[in-house]
Amino acid sequence: MTTVAVVAAIAVLIAAAAVAARAGGLGVYSLPEFYAAGKDAGFALRDIRLLHRVAREAGLANPSSLFWSQRSLDRCIEAVYARWYAEGLEDLPRNAAFLDDLFRYRKTIELSHPRVRFGIQSSRSLDLGQPLKIVIDRAGAFRSRIVENTRTHLAIAYPTGKPLPRGFSWRGKQIRVVLWRRDDAAYTFETTVSSDYLDRAAPVLQIAHVDRMERRQKRASVRAPLSAPGRVTPVRAPEEVDPTPVGAGGYRCRMVDISEDGAALYVGGRAKAGINLRIETAIDEHPVVLAGTVRTASYDRSRHLTLLHIQAEVTDLVMKNRIRAYVFGIARPGRSGSASAPAVAAPASAGAAGAAESTGDTQNTDAGSGRRSESAAHAPREGESQEPAAAP
Repeated sequence: MTTVAVVAAIAVLIAAAAVAARAGGLGVYSLPEFYAAGKDAGFALRDIRLLHRVAREAGLANPSSLFWSQRSLDRCIEAVYARWYAEGLEDLPRNAAFLDDLFRYRKTIELSHPRVRFGIQSSRSLDLGQPLKIVIDRAGAFRSRIVENTRTHLAIAYPTGKPLPRGFSWRGKQIRVVLWRRDDAAYTFETTVSSDYLDRAAPVLQIAHVDRMERRQKRASVRAPLSAPGRVTPVRAPEEVDPTPVGAGGYRCRMVDISEDGAALYVGGRAKAGINLRIETAIDEHPVVLAGTVRTASYDRSRHLTLLHIQAEVTDLVMKNRIRAYVFGIARPGRSGSASAPAVAAPASAGAAGAAESTGDTQNTDAGSGRRSESAAHAPREGESQEPAAAP
């Protein structure tokens, strides 16, 4: 073997060793580097000591990997959370504050993923089945979805919403398209309808591609589906809400998803954006209370239900950590990690999430405009009929 070949082989072995060490497979790491990485991540010295002990207990060959590996960090969080939960120590202020630091760092890693940071530009990158809101001047907003994405055009399902005048044709109309792309952000773009195929068995519109979409309301937290009953109560000011669970009162609702800074839910009847609500539901039989403002309200005429997207805050740190554990799929005694629904994107403003599901019946109120809503969330109280009840 020539000298050049030997040198090349050694270089390959060194590179492979470096990769393996970074993956946590060799157990080779520097304790000072671990502490330096912990300080860079914003942890206090005593928390770094605890992280190091937990990393070793979790079986990480390279404890430093928890500062850049999502999987390693999850193993450490799960080890801490499961132990404190089993011992009834998760609600101690010191422990809750430490978990808060861990979950905030976990969110930072999640949101630093390239798909979240950079997004897409061209409509050619949109997926089949993507829900859309179609807005046309003097006609309102309509629901649709992508059924075909070709090199030359998008084919979308025939828009549904309020009735249009007899003889109306979409062909040649300028439209604005609004969508929320899963695990990413909200997008909007303007385009032209090139063809209107109302006479087909499955009516569609063909719209022109665009090479630059406006990206807005980038993901600011992580949310996960949550199918659970809940109760909503109109309040004067979200910041004045007592986080103590009460388990009664208010109006019934059905949760759709949840995050540390918002939720989506269904209520019976019509409701408007701009109202302030207290929300109480449960995760793994533990009550959680949120309070915030309805950003969008999407009314489904056929089911007589309104989908509310709420920008909210959880003031109780223990409850906030329970929500984070749920959306990140962190397992604890009595619940496997796979039992949690997979986390998906949550918009910086809850309004983005409702964009794709809004219809011509959507009624939005600018919560910051100072306008007072004339109706609150209508949902039947227990024991009452299924007709929408007037909110107080």
